[in-house]
Amino acid sequence: MSILKRAFPYYGKIYGILILCIFLGLMQGVVALIEPQIITLIVDRVINPALGEKPEENSSIFAFLIKDIPADHLWEMMAVLVGVFLLFMFAYFVAFYIRWNIAHYFSIKRDNEMRLNVLKKINSFGLPLLKEYSAGDLITIVNSDSENIRNFHVATIPFTIDALFYIFVASYMLFRINVVLMLIPFSALVINVLITKGFLKLCGEKYGKLWGKNSELNTETQESIYGIRTIKSYAREDIRREGFNKRSEDLRDFSTTFGIQRFRYFLAFDTVEQFVMLISMAVCIYLATKFQMTSGEYTGFLVYMVSICGNFIDIIFFQADAQNQKVSADRLFGLLDRKDEIGALYGEKVVSAAPHVKLSHVSAKADENELLDDISLDIPYGKKIGIMGRTGSGKSVLLRVIQAFEEFYEGTVTIDGEDIKSYSRNEIARAYGYAMQNVFLFSNSIEANIAYYNPDAGEEEIRACGEIAQVSEFADAFPQGYQTVIGEKGFGLSGGQKQRVAIARALLKNAPITVLDDCTSALDIETESKIFKSLDKHFQGKTLIMATHRAMALKTFDEIIFMEHGKIIERGTFDELMALNGRYADIYRQQMDKEVFVSE
Repeated sequence: MSILKRAFPYYGKIYGILILCIFLGLMQGVVALIEPQIITLIVDRVINPALGEKPEENSSIFAFLIKDIPADHLWEMMAVLVGVFLLFMFAYFVAFYIRWNIAHYFSIKRDNEMRLNVLKKINSFGLPLLKEYSAGDLITIVNSDSENIRNFHVATIPFTIDALFYIFVASYMLFRINVVLMLIPFSALVINVLITKGFLKLCGEKYGKLWGKNSELNTETQESIYGIRTIKSYAREDIRREGFNKRSEDLRDFSTTFGIQRFRYFLAFDTVEQFVMLISMAVCIYLATKFQMTSGEYTGFLVYMVSICGNFIDIIFFQADAQNQKVSADRLFGLLDRKDEIGALYGEKVVSAAPHVKLSHVSAKADENELLDDISLDIPYGKKIGIMGRTGSGKSVLLRVIQAFEEFYEGTVTIDGEDIKSYSRNEIARAYGYAMQNVFLFSNSIEANIAYYNPDAGEEEIRACGEIAQVSEFADAFPQGYQTVIGEKGFGLSGGQKQRVAIARALLKNAPITVLDDCTSALDIETESKIFKSLDKHFQGKTLIMATHRAMALKTFDEIIFMEHGKIIERGTFDELMALNGRYADIYRQQMDKEVFVSE
């Protein structure tokens, strides 16, 4: 089966354990099969004689256990048969306990490995691939689909084998009583097979759509939770509630319709089962009147017949589950098998400790929209580059291109004279400390968020970076200081406080190149000024690339570029741009008229 083949790299490692679990399941099946054999003896050789009837010989395979016991020693026979029965029951529960625990213990490890590989794949995706999956898709793949594949190995396959084993052996037991009795369940099998064909077709069609409905609801939920501040600030809870209700009702209506359609098949299966039972009872009554079946055998027959019909239905349901699990496997392995064509272009070289980055005539676009147009920039190690421009001028795109987060279609980007694509993407990422416009903080302590790149960083090192980024100013006001746990995505901190933590996180990475993408926009002028002064001292001899809307922050930078519509329209030192009296100089004078800086 395709699921077995595709999941083999994970679950193939525990095939020995899974086969052992199947063997233990068959042991349980054997116990279930022999219990009626003991019951038939108890009825014919103990209960009936106790009621005054003559003992009867029957087809039980355990007749030898009481062969040498006198017919009137009923308690002795009862003790032997009950003892054997309890012994088998003990074996049943031991097999069940071992099977359940080892199957889940080892399969959960494989499941975790699969989930981690999915997460690694997601983390390695370039932007084009990430755009093809919604957050709901990825949540469903990591959680539900991985679990479904695990259940295929620890439940669907072994339980199907258990059911088949029981049906065939139980049918043989019926054959030992009377050959006609064996034919009855197999006539039911033919009818159920015809019904099952339509049932499985329905499941194959519906489970894929059900997956999509679940994914849509997951996306809606995720957006409602992560966007709670925006929702509340605009008092639009009603709109999000309507959206959630619509997705939830879509899922409910689809599941209800699917459930009704499934129920019709369940009704058909149950009707066949009841019809077969009626025929079976009629045949048994006929055989009993002809003295071809004892009352004990009749009791055993009922147990076998009910179990055979139940196992028929179980097999059908397992096959329906397999349809759902196939959808999950297609989704999960479809993601794992996706080729990141952009990622494949990169090599394995390691970035040096003092990289020299150079852009020559670089142009980039998205959906035919020009984002960068003929950008050339030389950034030797230790240089400080400032980038200015209106919103949408291309500042953030340029920073992403430099770090290989964004692709370009024209020009070259080199590191130490080598094409950027000859380097490992992970190595490129390690070469940059990046504080982004949109800050993401984890639900953890302030200290842990700063030390995200290096969790083993010492308290002194973390606090030093916090001092530069002015984190201590607010963190020390909390009772637990840097150990204060903040909410998911930084809930509990203001926008400016989150930006300061992001700057400290980038500094602690201590990468050769630090990139700050307008990450002080939510700060007040006084705090921003303190941070810029600290950064100026910290980055002596290190590369710093900073995009900002504050012209005065770039006064001491080696080169300042001003961008419009993806082009560099001005470049030079602070003095050169002021002498040019262009866009930068104009903005600088406007800001100086409006803003008061902290005096030196």
